[in-house]
This record gives sequence, C-alpha cells and structure tokens, in this order.
Amino acid sequence: MKKIIPIIVILISGITALPAQEYRFDGGLAGGISSYMGDANQVSPWHRPGVAGSGVFRFLLNYRWAVKTDISVMQFSGDTRDFDNRFPNGSDYSFESWQYRLGGQIEFNFFNYGMGYSYLGTKRFSPYLLAGVGAAYSTVDGGYFTVDGSLGVGVKYKIAPRWNISLEFAMHKTLGDSLDGKSLSDPYEIKSSVLKNTDWFSTTLFSITYEFGRKKEICNNDNR
Repeated sequence: MKKIIPIIVILISGITALPAQEYRFDGGLAGGISSYMGDANQVSPWHRPGVAGSGVFRFLLNYRWAVKTDISVMQFSGDTRDFDNRFPNGSDYSFESWQYRLGGQIEFNFFNYGMGYSYLGTKRFSPYLLAGVGAAYSTVDGGYFTVDGSLGVGVKYKIAPRWNISLEFAMHKTLGDSLDGKSLSDPYEIKSSVLKNTDWFSTTLFSITYEFGRKKEICNNDNR
C-alpha cells in the first residue's frame, strides 16, 4: 500500500498539471464489428464477426486524458463445428445473440492531442490506450445480465479543429461463462469463476465525433 499511494498521487498530479482542452465534451457515433471468444471459438478474436454500433460521449479532462461512456449494440455468433475441438459428450453447439451494453472507460493519449496550439506541443494524431468496465444484457437463452472489464488500443486523428476520427480495438473479459448460452456454460464440467473459464468478446470500431461545450475564456486585459 505504501508503494501504491505515491503512484496514485503521481498519476493524479500528471492529469491535473496538463493544460485543459478548449472544449469540455466530445460526442458522436461509432460502428464496426464484434466477435465472441469462448468454448465455441478459442482461436481468433475476429472469428464470425457481427455488426456493432454505439453512441459515444467523452469528458475531455486535458490533452492527454479523457473519460468516455458509450451505449452499444453488438451481434455475436458461434458454432463448435468451425473447429476440430470436441466436447466430452461429442455434441455440437451453435448460438446467435445480440448484446446491449453500457460502458465506461479511461483513455490516455500518447501525445498532447489537439490542433492549433503548437506552443503546447499538440498533435493532430495520437495513439491511445483504454481501460474500462461495462454492464450488458444479452438475448441468448432468454436473456441474462453480465459485467465485463476491457483493455484496448486505438489511434485518433483531427480532421478539423472540432472533428475527430478514431479506430480502436478492445478485448472485453466477461465475469461469467454464459455469453454463448447455457449449453456452453460448463461443457468440460469445470466450475467457472471470475478468473477461470469465462467468455471474452472483441470490438473493432471506427468513430467520428464532434467537440462542444467551449470552456470559459479568460481575458488577460480585463482588470475589472
């Protein structure tokens, strides 16, 4: 604990020490693909891709840090016959489902992401990292709720002072083993836990967003 506290203080200091963004918020739309990984797909994070779309909203803390929320809809499918792996009882399983998810994440830009402030070292392009959590409802087997944790990477580019495009890839680990349905919740009779025998899904999304909510400007010549 004594080692963790200084690290937290350094991170908070780094966030607050950076210059603020010109605008407070950023919002828009994202679209791309989503894929399931679990008992019916243990090979590729892009196998049997489904459609994915979301509305995104960011609170811009400064040129390096942002907090994002999103409301997403994703399509998943899987079929054990796609691979050579066989279950103990020799059965084959398949599923199709939709997932509706509310997520939140922290984003860290590698560069001071901005446009028009060269004295601050801003750049129109920046890679970034993301980490977050989400809660979702899936339609598989009559419906169920789950939560997940996510990690990912992406790149951003300013096509205009207030317009942004980005491309990101993220892996999401669900805290359960029912993303692919009850039939595949425990095919090997290995009891699930938070860190074992759980399902994953990936998202690859392209987004376009617009910044708004201009921060109050301070006039240095105003002595009133």
